[in-house]
Amino acid sequence: MRQPSGTPTLIPEQIAASCQMLADRIHERFPDRGIERHAQWFADYARRVVSAGESSIQAPAFLRFISWIGGMAAVLLLFSPIYFVKRIEGLDHLPTFLTSLDALITLLAATVAGFLTMRSIELGVVRRRALAGLHTLRSFSHVTDMLQITKCPTRLLFPHTPTKSSPHEEDDAMSMSRYLSYCTELYALTAKVAVLYGEWTSDATVLSALDDVETLCSSLENKITQKILLLEQLNQRIRTTTD
Repeated sequence: MRQPSGTPTLIPEQIAASCQMLADRIHERFPDRGIERHAQWFADYARRVVSAGESSIQAPAFLRFISWIGGMAAVLLLFSPIYFVKRIEGLDHLPTFLTSLDALITLLAATVAGFLTMRSIELGVVRRRALAGLHTLRSFSHVTDMLQITKCPTRLLFPHTPTKSSPHEEDDAMSMSRYLSYCTELYALTAKVAVLYGEWTSDATVLSALDDVETLCSSLENKITQKILLLEQLNQRIRTTTD
């Protein structure tokens, strides 16, 4: 009988473990190369993000404390007029009651305004920290793209004599295909780490930035897929010629 998965949601620890496993595989296949150092940096970054968890984007504790204290004070002041109504009897005390009620309403409005202000400051800190993390992942994706720009399949058809400043190039289609495949895995895991920020906050600005990172990774991954398909066509042509 088929058993359903027990983990229908992303598990941060598994994402971090996958990043490290990918870095290890890249190290074994392409040691002492830029992509190896790049992948290891990403694995370390993912581990730090996962270990910190939601606290990595939370506002400082004193901001949260002040905002919730203001909220509780607003609630207490909201019920204060009811207390005065029960304690004060008779129309002789009506002017005093109205004066007290006016002061309480003014204080309540100021308290609520202060509470909302502190909450907005707290949410602003969360937004800035989450956007900073997503910006780091966006930059990482662009660096991944730079590392494979020179991995063009046409270079295998039209080889040229390298210069001292020429970057390292793959000698055969199989090696280049593996290099590009590792880049697609980096893009996929980059998007998965970005999704964690969406799990920790529902801020609309953060979610929009998350969509941008996912779209960027998907677009760059599609570019590499086209190169891999072209490499496969080259391999077929070479095999046909050899036969």
